[in-house]
Amino acid sequence: MRPAQPTPPMPSVQFTRRASPLCWVFSLAFAGLLSACRTPAPSAPPQYQPVESLLTIIAEFQRYRDADFYSFPYPKDVSGQNVFKATLVRLANYETLYPKKYGELIAYTRAQAYARLGEYETAERFCREALAFRGELADKCAEDLKTLAEFRTAAAHARAAETLADFQKALEERIARCRSLVDRYPKQEPWRSLALCEWEQAEVDLAEFQWANRQVMRDGPKRAMDYLEALRNRHRQSKNFHRHTLRLGDWAFEMAEEYSILFPPERAAFLWEEFERWTARARSLYLEVAQSFGAAERIEAAARQAALEALEHRVRSLNQ
Repeated sequence: MRPAQPTPPMPSVQFTRRASPLCWVFSLAFAGLLSACRTPAPSAPPQYQPVESLLTIIAEFQRYRDADFYSFPYPKDVSGQNVFKATLVRLANYETLYPKKYGELIAYTRAQAYARLGEYETAERFCREALAFRGELADKCAEDLKTLAEFRTAAAHARAAETLADFQKALEERIARCRSLVDRYPKQEPWRSLALCEWEQAEVDLAEFQWANRQVMRDGPKRAMDYLEALRNRHRQSKNFHRHTLRLGDWAFEMAEEYSILFPPERAAFLWEEFERWTARARSLYLEVAQSFGAAERIEAAARQAALEALEHRVRSLNQ
């Protein structure tokens, strides 16, 4: 009779016993993860939720409320939108979700946003709406209403005129009014930069008026180009300096093209020197912008240079 064979050890049981503490650890961790997923993130109490959203909107506006709009482009938020336009949209959405809440603050913020966008009449309307609440912002609203009225009056456009001379006189009076705003607000932001913007825009409007009517004005092209050149020098600190330079180059380009139309290159009356006088000036202005490091208009300047070269090539081939 064979002796009984010894029973082999049970490795699976021993493995189970060794692994059981680790399994418990993973099980507890997985259970905790599920519990965390089921637990909602803490939120503000219901009575504070509207304020929490409004504070976010106001904080974004307050961050840029005193920006320099004359020297730098309008600030943009993380989505790439104009901060003040985006503020108006967000305030409208907030008011739709929470009607009749914080009306004074919303109206006043709207007034401030519209003022920075140059809509002074609309800003006045919302400022009066905020003033009607007679709350903590009443004194500030009353003060801003006076300033907004000054800007609205100074920046008002001439609606109609009997003659070109009358229209030009109205434009010159607008320039004088806007220039007085610059003297009145030499340091206080945002009014200082807004006054500079209005003065610059008033001068641009006069320059464009002179250029549009150059054919019926004495020495029209020269007067318009000289005025734009002087404007460009006065506003060297403006964010639009390169745009003024491009515009001056465009006018020289137009003069060259106009000359090639009035005096066809195939005929004897065409003078290459006269044509080249304008193309050389346009090229110099375009090159100035194209070589300005960091200028947003560099791509436009390069495209205009290519168009100018194409015009020169066409006229040269016809003139041979």
